[in-house]
Amino acid sequence: MKAFIDCDCEILQKTLELFLKDHAASAQDCDFVISDEPQRSAKPLFLIDEDGDLALPFSKDTLLSRLKDFQGELKRDLGDYHAASAEAEICALFDEFKAKIIEILRRQNG
Repeated sequence: MKAFIDCDCEILQKTLELFLKDHAASAQDCDFVISDEPQRSAKPLFLIDEDGDLALPFSKDTLLSRLKDFQGELKRDLGDYHAASAEAEICALFDEFKAKIIEILRRQNG
């Protein structure tokens, strides 16, 4: 798990940096961004907010547990995406193969 911490609240920022020192990463190298404000990001956003992924106050154990669950959901979603992508690629290949067989049969039957 690699997270980029980007909070407006300095106390929360420092707390998360302390709790997640072994999981900190740059914005480019992270798996997801942790913030206390909604924001646009190329990476998934873990929001610490009343209506977000984790509400204040929280313990270090609760934070790590929720982050682990969040990362598991991301991996499942990515796995579903790859499975759907592979299925679409296989279907396209099958359709191409079927079209070639039909073309051969038409040429043979004149």
